[in-house]
Amino acid sequence: MMRITKAGQRRRGAGGPERQRGQRGFMMVEALVAILVFSLGILGVVGMQARSVQMMSDATLRAQAAQHASELIAEMWTVDPSSLGTLFSSSPAGARYTQWRGRVESGSTALPGAATLPPQVTVATAQVAYPPTLAFGNQTATTVTVTVRWQAPGSAAASSYTTTAMILEPQS
Repeated sequence: MMRITKAGQRRRGAGGPERQRGQRGFMMVEALVAILVFSLGILGVVGMQARSVQMMSDATLRAQAAQHASELIAEMWTVDPSSLGTLFSSSPAGARYTQWRGRVESGSTALPGAATLPPQVTVATAQVAYPPTLAFGNQTATTVTVTVRWQAPGSAAASSYTTTAMILEPQS
């Protein structure tokens, strides 16, 4: 906006080129800052997605380990409780333990690194007294602890899942 003064000189107004000259490049800076903020947001989302995928993988492996342990304990319920130690113990390796260990280490539901971190099964048998009010004497109780271990790909530390079950010998 130009105004003419009394002396015939032209004078620039408040919205003239001088004001615009000071703001030149400001829009470029705004655009660069917006791109930076957007990029940081995208990096955060990508990082969260990567962590989510890793956690899902860990949860899947833990569920497979729990399934293997439950499968072995279910198999124990089908045999005579007095033979649990000889069939299922990992030290010395029983026949049923060896078959089950093969399923943990290979096959479609195998756990990564399970071959180098073998599962452990401990079988402890004890006599448990009935309450005195029942007057039945003792009952044989077998406590079984199953520990399944694995090492996820790319992980430095091994993971494990442990479960314990008590199997009671039926009394006649």
